[in-house]
Amino acid sequence: MNPAEQENAADGTHPGAFADEQITPARLARAIRGRLAVSACELSGFWFQVRGNRAAYAQELQQHLAGDAVVVLVVRGAPFDNANAVLDDFVVLLEENQEACEKHLTGDPATDRRAVVLLARNTLQLPQVSSPVRLPAWFPRLGGRTPSVIIEDLTWRAESPLNTAEAAVDDLCQRLFELEGALLDRLHAVCAQKRAETASFWDQVRREGEGPSFADFLDGVRRTRREVRNPSSYRPSVKEGSSLVARVWGKVQATPPDGMGKLGKALARALALEEAPDTDWHRSIVAVLFRPSARPPSDSQAFATNVLVTIGATCQMITAAAHADAYPSYPVPLIRSMSFDLRQALAGARKTLIALDRYTG
Repeated sequence: MNPAEQENAADGTHPGAFADEQITPARLARAIRGRLAVSACELSGFWFQVRGNRAAYAQELQQHLAGDAVVVLVVRGAPFDNANAVLDDFVVLLEENQEACEKHLTGDPATDRRAVVLLARNTLQLPQVSSPVRLPAWFPRLGGRTPSVIIEDLTWRAESPLNTAEAAVDDLCQRLFELEGALLDRLHAVCAQKRAETASFWDQVRREGEGPSFADFLDGVRRTRREVRNPSSYRPSVKEGSSLVARVWGKVQATPPDGMGKLGKALARALALEEAPDTDWHRSIVAVLFRPSARPPSDSQAFATNVLVTIGATCQMITAAAHADAYPSYPVPLIRSMSFDLRQALAGARKTLIALDRYTG
């Protein structure tokens, strides 16, 4: 790792600083159990891509599935590359692993559901259509029969509630807290030297009945932050509005995409940003998806708008994870990727703000 990469890794902007990309065997086992619980098939096939040691992954996954009528097999010889022969390849794999199938598929006689998990180097590049397959005579409970089988690729479909460990909610909270600190430092410096530069942004986030002093608000937020003992559990409250990110979150929620330009312009001015911030920063996918119909007229406004939308999305994800029982489950890779993207944007924005020269007016 070169010096620049080491610096990025230290503050969390290097991809390697975030969570492992592979779904854990424990998480996959829970996804398999969930699918079996609602399956109408006597025999299910689940395909999963493993990028590391498949034998070790198979051993751990089988341990997590102990007591279930599920066998975990590593795909080695059978190609699984022809839609017309995929179930023939499936039977060949079963024949090659007869001992393991007999050991793990006997299962509970009270259940009719059985499953075969296939661990491969690649995703399954074939249509997933249910077809009948004649099973070997020795196959537990279903030997010699011709049940319909579908092999479902779980690589991108294994689902989990939003509070899954892969969401790295504690890291999201930590990075949100750290970005707020960098924003407060910059806003306080600009406000102290030239309060007029921060007036427009303060008008946007100020609540009815609140005093005219932005500096007093910033000081109050700083006092509140000193009471935070565990930044990895930092959860802003829009209702209380005692934090800067909570004010931003509430404003973003109430502002349509085409209105974000005005809010971004106000923040860019309050931060006294140059036309092009010197350091690299990551534009989050939510900032791209909710970009105003008119392109931001300057790089400084694009940066500020990215900060606003990313903060709003991060707060929403943290809150949704805290109330995961009220929301559907989603594919783990999607949750992980969204969290990674938000964390990268938060860390990049903080780094950019810290790199700005001290404001002197």
